[in-house]
Amino acid sequence: MESIARLLPDIVKFADGQDDILQAACGAAWTLAVGEATRQVSRVVRLADRTLTVAARDARWKRQLEALAPQIIFQLNSVLRQPLVLRIHIIVDEKLVGLARRQEKPAPPPAAALPEELIASAGAIADEALRAQFLRLVAACLARDRAGDGRAPAPPG
Repeated sequence: MESIARLLPDIVKFADGQDDILQAACGAAWTLAVGEATRQVSRVVRLADRTLTVAARDARWKRQLEALAPQIIFQLNSVLRQPLVLRIHIIVDEKLVGLARRQEKPAPPPAAALPEELIASAGAIADEALRAQFLRLVAACLARDRAGDGRAPAPPG
């Protein structure tokens, strides 16, 4: 988990404003910023105009998340190391949260598309869904960079 937290700021930087990548980064940051119980009853829906829309399982959780929103925003932006999220909008959508929890484990991108050291580092992420999301996020960043100039990006640092 700590390794993904270290990579998220660079992923956001390399995303160059692409909404899908920024939203995926916020989803990963949400997983790191909230506790296990909250993660099980909520799901990041979208990021638009620095507002993160999150689905909650029920009205009780919506109220709880609204009360915690300032602390969650601080935690999210701390993980991302930039003020990407200014507001959190909570909606109640039991089906959306339930579907997210029942979905099959998403398949990671083909191993050939990612450098070996990234795949090995991702192995340290215990949560399989988070690991798959991280690998998809990295694959999207690499694909965008390769499409832009035909080269893989230089490693951050």
